[in-house]
Amino acid sequence: MTLLHQCHAHTPDMQTSPLNTAGTPFAERWPEPIPLQHIKQNLLTVRPLSINLVPEPYQAWLTDIAERMQCPLDYVAIGALIMTACVVGAGCGVRPKAKDSWTVIPNLWGGVVGPPSTLKSPALKEMLRPLEALEALAWKDYETGLGRYMVELEAYKAQKEVIRQGMQKAARTSAPLAFDLEKERLTTLKEPQAPRCKRYLTNDATIEKMHELLSHNPRGLLLFRDELMGFLASWEREGHERDRTFYLEAWNGDGTSVTDRIGRGTIRTENLCISLLGGTQPLKLLGYFQRVLGGLDNDGLLQRFQLLVYPDESLSWTLVDRLPDANAQRRVTNIISKLASGDFTAYGASQEAGSRVPFFRFSASAQESFYLWLQTLEERLRTSPDEPLLLEHLAKYRKLLPALALLFHLIDTADGNASGCTTGTSTGQPTGPISLVSLERAAAWCTYLESHARRIYGMGLSPGYQAARHLARKIQGKTLEASFDLRDVYRKEWAFLKTREEVAKACEILVDHGWLQTETSKSNRYRINPRLRSKST
Repeated sequence: MTLLHQCHAHTPDMQTSPLNTAGTPFAERWPEPIPLQHIKQNLLTVRPLSINLVPEPYQAWLTDIAERMQCPLDYVAIGALIMTACVVGAGCGVRPKAKDSWTVIPNLWGGVVGPPSTLKSPALKEMLRPLEALEALAWKDYETGLGRYMVELEAYKAQKEVIRQGMQKAARTSAPLAFDLEKERLTTLKEPQAPRCKRYLTNDATIEKMHELLSHNPRGLLLFRDELMGFLASWEREGHERDRTFYLEAWNGDGTSVTDRIGRGTIRTENLCISLLGGTQPLKLLGYFQRVLGGLDNDGLLQRFQLLVYPDESLSWTLVDRLPDANAQRRVTNIISKLASGDFTAYGASQEAGSRVPFFRFSASAQESFYLWLQTLEERLRTSPDEPLLLEHLAKYRKLLPALALLFHLIDTADGNASGCTTGTSTGQPTGPISLVSLERAAAWCTYLESHARRIYGMGLSPGYQAARHLARKIQGKTLEASFDLRDVYRKEWAFLKTREEVAKACEILVDHGWLQTETSKSNRYRINPRLRSKST
């Protein structure tokens, strides 16, 4: 018996007998159809986000925003972590093993899932304000530098012209010594370099432009997209075949890329490092799942969105009208500013000869705890009966936990309150290795995020409910005859109803809800509840 049979089993007096082979009249008594808005999947339970999981320097800031906006704390917390991951980026990494050279770059991908009008976009955009402030300061510096550059460029051109004239005169007068002297002056004359504007954030760029931006910003960038699934779908368009591969490579955060293009020349990107943030609606995510589960797009892309959450909707609303917490905002802005410009070797990171990225390691107690966590994860990945798609997602936690532990450590360090360390100061001086407190907080986040992953993947692995809702809308719109078979539906290629299996599952659910009845026990033909033909449900 399916879950829906358990939840909505018809009572005996509502049962009807189908038309049999002897031509027995179809049952006259039909159940009252369950309203369309109640035909929905029972989502798996998710862990609520405790404010204690949020690093202490961010707690007042995020609580204030979530309360004023009346949105889930999850929305702003996810945005805040990915924003922090962006400013650290490839500036430093963590080596999770005590001796191994395996290095994790703490760039992160994630987003929030929720119905329309649940303030996903406003909440995430609020998290971008510290980055926007940094970009505004960087633009002012760029404009100032550009003014100096233009003056220096004119001076360079004037000097070059004087030297050129001297060389011409020496050549005309056959004065080789004078010519060599002017030639030497030209060799030592240095053309001024145009300033580059520091970037932290972009909303839309071709991969060619992303290569260029990353070549100028070796720590990486944050790509924010208001609608994630629309962004991923854009990679399927003609001419964008390389986009998907580019972003899959950029997830690691430490790749080197060289592009050669006519007109652009050669662009070398030392660190292909991108953090990605956005939101989407459950229905749009389901559409993506359909392609993945069909085996067409399962290249591990969705599994890289490790910080993807689908929190419960709030059942209450309270009017909150107060000024933002300015002190909490200043505290966070100060942390982000320090992390964006900081030299992480001054924070205690090690730098090996020939290595581009300085790195942190765990303290002795944190190292032991990490080994236990990693061993448990690896055993689960090999023995768990969970769906392969979910296990592929959990496998990415090998990067997630060390990355989160490093970010929590750096937030405390920049705030001057490093947990478990004795050398932390108000100026964010070296604090040593990553503490057990930071590791345990990261492990708790993984547990919290896994519950959301189970809800999201569970929703995708049971797409029949959305198919049923779509078929119910078609029935309401009277686009089907009173009696139809499966082929009458899937040949129309409606969304979520494009295959025989999808239509069969939808009909099964609508039978459970009193919308349909089978006409015979052997055919795939259904009759619509007459009550639905005479009124809207």
